[in-house]
Amino acid sequence: MAEASGPDAVGTRGKTAAQRLRRLDMFLASFEPGLLGCPGSVVVDLGYGRLPITTAEWFDRLKKRWPHVRMIGVERDPDRVNAAEHFVQPGLCFRRGDFRIPLESGENVRLIRAMNVLRQYDEAAALPAHRQILAQVGDGALLAEGTCDPLGRTMVVQLLRADAGGNPKPEGLLFATSFHEPFDPRLFQAVLPKHLIHRVVPDEPIFEFFEAWSRAAEITRSQAEFGHKQHFVAAAERLSQRVSGVDVRRAWLRKGWLLWRHAPYPSGD
Repeated sequence: MAEASGPDAVGTRGKTAAQRLRRLDMFLASFEPGLLGCPGSVVVDLGYGRLPITTAEWFDRLKKRWPHVRMIGVERDPDRVNAAEHFVQPGLCFRRGDFRIPLESGENVRLIRAMNVLRQYDEAAALPAHRQILAQVGDGALLAEGTCDPLGRTMVVQLLRADAGGNPKPEGLLFATSFHEPFDPRLFQAVLPKHLIHRVVPDEPIFEFFEAWSRAAEITRSQAEFGHKQHFVAAAERLSQRVSGVDVRRAWLRKGWLLWRHAPYPSGD
């Protein structure tokens, strides 16, 4: 498969915390339950940090449901790859690499998680990185790329699918919250993926989305007296009346997951 060119990789800060990405891991399992159903399915955790704590946690969650799944943790720093050796177990390994994923012949990558990797890059590097990653995997593979706060309580994740040519096809933008603090849509702006974080300005679709979500949150503010979760759910349902593509399945909203399926994905201008 042809490999698209991408940005030069740079080192990441590598900070991590146990259970930081649990909320995303749970969503990905719910989003497409059949994605890892084929024997030999490979999952890649790209940029796991100084220690692969969240990688090992993710692998443990996945293998309970898909015992055959294999996972590759990827880091560009050889010291980090060496430090991960005591996390190795059957089905879980670590390799040195970057946006050029170090795959071996026959490895069928179905899912890639790249969290808090692009935050130190320029905005212009984000879309080429997406294209380079997905050009190396098979049709239908899913990339989850985004940012979260240090404890994983607030995150925004771009979901991209590889089409038959290895090009990114947007599947939606996930906003996830832990309900640890009062609900305010503006809190998500600080953790928008790199290709969107500088576009929260008038006349941009992501700006209009947050304006509509903030109005919905204000209209439903009375629900906050019943709890942060109730306010989040009510605001999302109100938002869906003004913005198309907001997934309002109650089971997802009550877990703190709002998926905007029609979120803008820049063309690379």
